[in-house]
Amino acid sequence: MEKYTQTIQIPSYQTNQFAEATVPAIVNHLLEAAWAHAQTLDWGYDLLQKHNMFWVLSRMYVEIGRLPRWQDTITLNTWSAGTDGMYAYREFMLTAENGDTILTANSAWLILDTESKKIVRLRDQKETFPRFTGSGICREPKRLRHKVDKSELSYVPVKHSDIDVNHHFNSVKALERVLDDYGIEFQNAYTPATIEMNYLKEGLPGDQLAVVKDWVDDEKYRSTIVRKDDDAELSTFEIIWKKKD
Repeated sequence: MEKYTQTIQIPSYQTNQFAEATVPAIVNHLLEAAWAHAQTLDWGYDLLQKHNMFWVLSRMYVEIGRLPRWQDTITLNTWSAGTDGMYAYREFMLTAENGDTILTANSAWLILDTESKKIVRLRDQKETFPRFTGSGICREPKRLRHKVDKSELSYVPVKHSDIDVNHHFNSVKALERVLDDYGIEFQNAYTPATIEMNYLKEGLPGDQLAVVKDWVDDEKYRSTIVRKDDDAELSTFEIIWKKKD
């Protein structure tokens, strides 16, 4: 299977106060490329909808060498990295104009039935999702566990702008909430070196959500988004931070 390639110029509205592309903006580019490539393989949104199925991002691990800056032109490559029968794996690589690799990522996806929300098994689709010979640039995302203290949480409702095409709380909007929870002062001094994401349950319009954050070790933190009505843990994030240059 060939790589899918996009050339992207970073616009000002996708940058922060330091003129760097934001992590949510970069992840949005990764996910959009995944959708576009799946469409060319006849496993995209349109075809799955006809069969009452849809893709969901389950896990993602991102290693960030550096973030591109406003007006930088970067190249995004993505490819299928095979299936284990349930997850379809996909890798990503961002390179700068000089050819340097600045970011790599690996992701695990599920196909769900629209009505039952049950997982559609991919064990019979190994020819559709073969392992690309150049894969292995980034480790597979792992399962995260977080013991959450749910006392005295501050809940914020899912807003209209948080809802995606599947009518769920958008995965990148969840990442934005987690990053915003660190505050401006912290992120003026630190930038993410790695981000790991686990998406466990769907968030829906009307849900009240809170972010719980704990220190793990050194500069590693773990955050979980919790729903008020049933105390369900919707997603968990593990971030290793490094000091800004």
